[in-house]
Amino acid sequence: MKSIGLTLWRQRVLFMFLLPGAAAVLVFSYAPMAGLVMAFQDYRVSDGFLRGEFVGLDQFRAFLTDPDFYAALRNTLAISGLTLLIGFPAPVALALMIDAVASSRFRKVVQSVTYLPHFITWVFIASLVYRLLDTESGIVNLALVKLGFAPVSFMQSPGYFWFILVLASVWKSIGWNSIIYLAAISGIDPELHNAGMVDGASRFQRMIYITLPSIVPTIALMFVLSLGSLVSVNFEAVFNLMNGFVQEKADVIDTFVYRNGVQMIKFSYATAIGLAQSVIASILVFAGFKFSDKMNGTKLL
Repeated sequence: MKSIGLTLWRQRVLFMFLLPGAAAVLVFSYAPMAGLVMAFQDYRVSDGFLRGEFVGLDQFRAFLTDPDFYAALRNTLAISGLTLLIGFPAPVALALMIDAVASSRFRKVVQSVTYLPHFITWVFIASLVYRLLDTESGIVNLALVKLGFAPVSFMQSPGYFWFILVLASVWKSIGWNSIIYLAAISGIDPELHNAGMVDGASRFQRMIYITLPSIVPTIALMFVLSLGSLVSVNFEAVFNLMNGFVQEKADVIDTFVYRNGVQMIKFSYATAIGLAQSVIASILVFAGFKFSDKMNGTKLL
């Protein structure tokens, strides 16, 4: 205990830099958790937390018997699954391709171009998607007409929504998500590549047999962390892209919670769904850590 106190004192300046971040986490992440009590109450604003009527698990039973919730759950799992299937390997592939580029100037240009969409708001991206897929003036439909096909109402057809959302999400995040893999690649011992070149390995062979295996622990860690998103979808993306025509395919758990909690003022009902969603996400991440430990022997937790 004395040694811990001595370490804290010697590094007090460094720990002071942690205070603003720690305070932000406490205020915005932990303090609001007191509101979870609403999930077990018939909460009314006039009563507050202390005088709310305790109803036990009634709110949980309510959403588990709501057919609209299962429709939202289906859409959430479908979109999350597609995002994981397409969006997870995409940054890895991009990082490997950027690392394989010989010209450092061209590599920097590619990185800058792929990072840029991350800083664009979903409001602008949704507007861009609607313009590109517009039936009359969108470049996609103009190309289809030129090729002899009939124009397609992409944003009015529910069957296309999942893929449009996933592709837009991947395009927005692929460059930013590749940063961690590029960092992992930069930490590979250059002697491994030198040995490969001495043995006559091509650039592609070195990428497959040296670079990729070296970043497997990082890939495994990021995959495990992404498992928590299986029960949630980017609310901002869905909210800006959805419309009345595609709502049956676009309504996910987050929009379902927003509609019930904010628009219909069913605070307890929405809180119960959010709590269950968070618990399931935590279980998925924990199970993923354990599975990763057993599969590749890398201790992640």
